[in-house]
Amino acid sequence: SRTAEQQRQLAIHAALGGTKRDLFKTLFSQTSQLMFGSVISALVIAMVGFYVMQQFLSQQLPRVDELSVNGFTLSCALVIALVLALAFARLSASMINYKALNSTLQSSGKGTGIQVSKNIRKILIICQVAIVTTLVFVNISLLKDAISSIEQPLGFKTQNLTSLSLSVSATSMPEQDALIPIISELRTKLIELPQIKAVSLSRSPFNSSGQRAQTNVATNERYVVPLKYVDDSYFQMIEQPLIEGNYFSAADIKDQTDVMIVNDVFAKTLAPSGSALGKKIDFGSGPVTIIGVVKGTNHPGRSDVPMQSYRPNHLSSTAMTIELQPGATLSREQAVAVLKSVTSQFTVFDLTALETTKARLLFSQYTTAITSAILALLTFFLAGVGLYGILSYSIQLRSFEIGTRMAIGAKRRDLILLIIKDNASAIAIGVTASIIIMLALYIGYSEQLADYISLQLLPMFVVTVVLISMISLFACYWPLREFINRPAIHSLRGSD
Repeated sequence: SRTAEQQRQLAIHAALGGTKRDLFKTLFSQTSQLMFGSVISALVIAMVGFYVMQQFLSQQLPRVDELSVNGFTLSCALVIALVLALAFARLSASMINYKALNSTLQSSGKGTGIQVSKNIRKILIICQVAIVTTLVFVNISLLKDAISSIEQPLGFKTQNLTSLSLSVSATSMPEQDALIPIISELRTKLIELPQIKAVSLSRSPFNSSGQRAQTNVATNERYVVPLKYVDDSYFQMIEQPLIEGNYFSAADIKDQTDVMIVNDVFAKTLAPSGSALGKKIDFGSGPVTIIGVVKGTNHPGRSDVPMQSYRPNHLSSTAMTIELQPGATLSREQAVAVLKSVTSQFTVFDLTALETTKARLLFSQYTTAITSAILALLTFFLAGVGLYGILSYSIQLRSFEIGTRMAIGAKRRDLILLIIKDNASAIAIGVTASIIIMLALYIGYSEQLADYISLQLLPMFVVTVVLISMISLFACYWPLREFINRPAIHSLRGSD
């Protein structure tokens, strides 16, 4: 398109003695400016991106501090820019009919200009639409999946909850019985703080005590299920609903009774058609009775609710979950001060709000959502620019035809429908090609894509096609405004 617009300048170069090699150099200098300008912009964006990641994502991305624009990166960027500049210059030069330039100059460009054929323009539109539809659909699908993971209910609350873990500062861990009064006093001191509502001697809901082999005494079936030790206030604090039975009591925690609670997923496995209450589970040291069933909880990023069992925690636990008053915070300095007032045998190992932990666990989903949204918008923008360029060039070539139609009475609406009709087939073929591409990808990578493909994606594809159609309609209408919003005589004169 750009080469076609330069036909007059190229003709003058040729008339002044310029050879094909000279014309190629002219085109190469122009494409080089574009490519190297793009490289500079890309490097600036990359450096800004590296800085942002190093400032805000150093905890989530290991070795992010090593990212930089070095000599190798710069060399590769320059080589790629040079290759692309040569390729575009060669493509543009191949369009030039050197002998025809003389007639172009003699005729003042009347109807003899270099033109990109209609078939090539149609192929370009098909390729643009096919690639854009595929990329946008993939990005919208990834965005939808990431948002679904982010918004998926966990089954417990995280607001106003903080996890506290202690580590031993002494040379050896105190005896368990000796820890009970220390932990009890620490718990009391923490509750006395005005911003603290309650303290549970239980690990964060995001942390488990690990997998344990568990045997159904009645059927001798063996399961490997995550086991978590909690106290009598844990379920009420995180608002995990009780389906049947009872929570742990203070006596269960104090006496370490042989009882347990399971979630509904594990209960359904143990008793598919009945109640799991009263069933005996053997952990290897004797049977333990199920006294309650709670609703299952999930972890960020997981699509299924796993089986889970709970046992009474010991009063010497050095891991706690703290419930704060609404809007209150607990700083590490405050926690350290309370701990030092009780004992010097421990230090604060970790103090993290559950909302922070949740955000960290959802980091990949947030990253996917943001990246997919940006890529979708960027793809739309580039598609709009590309289609506009092709259709604008096509309409410029038809300016005399448009002026003639207007002169004999064609309405604005008729001309708009004409341009849309002429390009509708190419757009439809492009959408069809994108469907074929996506089917080929699914057939070739069915196992890897099985989790992402469902009938729920059909509305996403419809949305994608609608958006692509809107961009195409805009690209058809906008360059046409120049001709339909002025008298026909201007279009007829402009063709001279």
